This record gives sequence, C-alpha cells and structure tokens, in this order.
Amino acid sequence: MAPWLLLAILLGFPILELWVAVLVAQKIGWWLLLWMIGSAILGVTLIREEQFAIFGRVMGALQQGQDPFRAIFASGRVLLAGLLFIFPGVVSDFLALILLLWPRPRVQASVDADVIEGEYRREDTFKLPKE
Repeated sequence: MAPWLLLAILLGFPILELWVAVLVAQKIGWWLLLWMIGSAILGVTLIREEQFAIFGRVMGALQQGQDPFRAIFASGRVLLAGLLFIFPGVVSDFLALILLLWPRPRVQASVDADVIEGEYRREDTFKLPKE
C-alpha cells in the first residue's frame, strides 16, 4: 500500500469525525456531548467485560471441539467495537455499532462420540484345522 494512501486515511478519519460531529451538534446541540460521554462509558464497559469473557469463550470452544481462533476473533470484534466507542465521534460510534450488530457465524460441534477415526489392519488369527 502506498504510504500516501495510509497517511491520507490516518489524517482523513479525524477530519471526517470532526466534520460530522459539527454537523450533528448543529442539529441536536448539547445532546451530542451526552452521547459521546455515554458511548465512551459503553466502550469501557465492553472492554472490561470482554477481558473476562475471552477466556471462557476459548475454553468453551476447545471443550466443544471447535476452532478457538473463532472465539478469539469474536472477542476481537467486541474489543475493537469498544475501542471505537471510546474514540470520540459519530462515525466511529456508527462503525462500532456495525461491528456489534454484524451477524456472527454459527458453528456447531463436529465431534461425534460414536465415531473413532484412525487406520486399521485386519489380521485373521483363527485358522481352520487341516483334514
């Protein structure tokens, strides 16, 4: 990726956040400040809760025979949403809501207790007597 594109994204996002915040403040006034404080509290709460939930998700996935990286990815989405809620702005809050509301894939356990996988070799040890 070109360094100029990365620089434009890094500088453009805060400018976009400021511009949208000014537009929203013109419409709703001081309620925007209450919204930003509430979203920051929500972000901190999400991050604190997810710190404890990530270990339970990983252990539950391992016990059910699922991929633990899916559990880590799901927790990473919640942590990123929490960080976006903490970042002041309307656009970041919207992106955090998209991350939280995006449907998660349902994974069912693929372990069957009646099936034992492996290789086998048949050996006949019983021999008929010769007549």
